Amino acid sequence: MKNVEKKRENDWTRQAIAVRKRSTVETRDLAFLVIGREFKNLAFYFALLAVPVWALDALFFALFLFGDPSEIGEESGVLFGQNCFVYWVIALETAFVGSLATRYLGVWLFESERKIERREIVASWTERLPQLLYFLVLTRPLRRGTFYAETILLERTPFRKASGRYSTAERVRLFRRGGFEPNLWPATAALSGYFLLDQIGPTLIATGDVWAAAFHWAIFPAFLFGLRFYVVVLDFLRYINYRVATEGWDLDLAFKVELAKLAGDARRRDVGKGALALTLGEENENGDERKGEI
Repeated sequence: MKNVEKKRENDWTRQAIAVRKRSTVETRDLAFLVIGREFKNLAFYFALLAVPVWALDALFFALFLFGDPSEIGEESGVLFGQNCFVYWVIALETAFVGSLATRYLGVWLFESERKIERREIVASWTERLPQLLYFLVLTRPLRRGTFYAETILLERTPFRKASGRYSTAERVRLFRRGGFEPNLWPATAALSGYFLLDQIGPTLIATGDVWAAAFHWAIFPAFLFGLRFYVVVLDFLRYINYRVATEGWDLDLAFKVELAKLAGDARRRDVGKGALALTLGEENENGDERKGEI
């Protein structure tokens, strides 16, 4: 029974999306499609970290940034700068807040046809928690690299170089910076949303100090977390695309497809003794991509 469970755990033949090179526009569209298909699960894992972090942020903004509600908005230039700081803080928090969702995406990508247990996702995430805290919380403002969460959770790189493997810091340095482009439109959307909510809120919801406090302490940060939810999925797909474009990951996987076919033939000749094939992009008998792929 344990062997069956282990085999099932390591079976990467059931991919959810085709691993191939995509353009920037196609990757953005694919992020929306993935969110549409897996919204319930992705939102659950994102909210597990986003809600407590949002609450802590709201407390921090209330106590140390905006202060007394009656004083909010006295100087519009200062207020706008404060909200730019709010966006910067939440942008820095995105990788950690979205790390559970990133881990889920990694399992979902390879094993979408089986039921994915929530305790499995949480347990594997907890195992990597020390690195996540160090790279994505304690030292995050000092680091310019990208794909930390993906590297730690999917490649499972060690904290220090060991057995010929790159450490997490060394591995991330191999990636291009590339962090500006995927954050450009969320920043634009945040700017537009700020002015829109600031105008319609007092009219439709509340006025005066109550609205000012609620908007700047909690509502606008919640709006920003909603934008960053998309960025988490986009970054995961950009990571996959990056490895295909620069490391030839799709070619490596194509060889594994052929090995999987040979292993399948061996299993048919000797039932029960075939080797497990680790593969992505498996084709059906007609040579087409598997049904259900994106």
